[in-house]
Amino acid sequence: MKLKKDILEKIENDFSSQKENVINLLVNKINENEHINHPRIIRCVIYLSNGDLFELNHYLKTAISDPRDVMLYAEYENNNTLNPCRIRDFNNEFGKELIK
Repeated sequence: MKLKKDILEKIENDFSSQKENVINLLVNKINENEHINHPRIIRCVIYLSNGDLFELNHYLKTAISDPRDVMLYAEYENNNTLNPCRIRDFNNEFGKELIK
């Protein structure tokens, strides 16, 4: 499993000193759970973790349970309402995810 360039750069920026641990954790979880092996899901998990290893683990577990949850939390505002509004699209690379 090879992570996309933008994902590796985001890990470097957000987790600098823990970069190798984060990459190993992601690769292991993805290898164990093929259904999360998609750049969109991985970007959502990394975005939501905000540079925090504890949060990364939390959102990885959430994605393994149901990837739609992390996509909702990362890409939509008002996500606890009946009318969430999509403001990001993590099918796109980091830095290009905002919907205009």
